[in-house]
Amino acid sequence: MAETAAHLIDHVVPSLPVRQWVISFPKRLRYFLQRDPAARSAALRVVLRIIDQTLTCHSPEAGPTACLGAVAFIHPSVGASLNEHTHFLIFSDRWGLRGRRG
Repeated sequence: MAETAAHLIDHVVPSLPVRQWVISFPKRLRYFLQRDPAARSAALRVVLRIIDQTLTCHSPEAGPTACLGAVAFIHPSVGASLNEHTHFLIFSDRWGLRGRRG
């Protein structure tokens, strides 16, 4: 995991502020999302779209060219718990802190 994090910081994530979001879906959906990769991908795209819209709404000073990027890590459930969740590392120039990580 440390090697993956170092690679992301050194080669993938731009020099922008990074925020972590952790998403867990309701128990009734978890079974279906774990069994159907297409449904899980669609659900995660919806989450990212909502985060992007929320940041756009709350950061009008960022301007229309501000963009969002994300890396997702899916933590699978162990055993019968079905407690799968996803960590998003979201980087954006909407926070007005270009050039600083934080």
